[in-house]
Amino acid sequence: MRNKKINAVKAIRSIRDENYEETKKLTRKELLERYKKRGKKVIKKIQTTH
Repeated sequence: MRNKKINAVKAIRSIRDENYEETKKLTRKELLERYKKRGKKVIKKIQTTH
């Protein structure tokens, strides 16, 4: 198996930048709804895999 170096700082920065761009124009209420939706999606996925 070949070891591949991962630049964690660059990866996290990229994720944060992407999330910022997607949410920068949302109100607090819209942002909360977005997080609730994503949370429900994750819970559903976990429940179906177990």
